[in-house]
Formats: sequence, structure tokens, C-alpha cells
Amino acid sequence: MSKRNWVCFDCRAAVRREDYTVSDVFCALCSKPLANIGYKIPVPAKRNVRGWEELRAQYIITEREASKRRRTERIKQKHALEREIVRLESRPANAGRSKAVQRLRKTLKGAGA
Repeated sequence: MSKRNWVCFDCRAAVRREDYTVSDVFCALCSKPLANIGYKIPVPAKRNVRGWEELRAQYIITEREASKRRRTERIKQKHALEREIVRLESRPANAGRSKAVQRLRKTLKGAGA
């Protein structure tokens, strides 16, 4: 497993950690949470201010796109659950189907619907 680059844009500091063993990584200098930029993105030298500004801009764009994808996936999941509930409710009632509908409604409620 490759180690990931975690960076602090304020201090221009970087550390490498295994991705699967770490939930939050904090900066040793300012104690703020570090940003996980992956393992393929090169980290500029600390004195390269322009490189860090470009890295921050790219990180913001990437995070915005990822957030948009996650939101779209949540909406797709919500609609799929709603369609399945409608499909099951349109069929004749039975105990197993009623439990399935209850389970789907609970999942839908937990999905922030």
C-alpha cells in the first residue's frame, strides 16, 4: 500500500502516512488538520510559494469536484430507494414485503432524505 501525502497549506509542511491506518492527521507546527492530497501529486519545496499556491488551488478544485460527485451519488441512492419502495408497495401486501419497505424507509431516512 502506498503512503499518502498530507499537507498543511498554512505552514507549507508535508508528511507521509499510510492511508488505511490514519483517520485524521494534524500539523506538527500549527496543530490544524492536514489535507490528504494522495500519493501521486508531487509536493513543492517549502520555499516554493507559487508551487504551494498552485497546489492549494488544485486541491480546492479537486475537493469541490469530489463533493459534487458525492452529492450526486447520494441523490441517486435516494431516488433508487424511493423507486424500490414504490415498486414494493404497488405489489400485493405480505409480511416479508412490509418488512422490506420498513427497512428501505429506515435506510432512506438515514440517508438524509
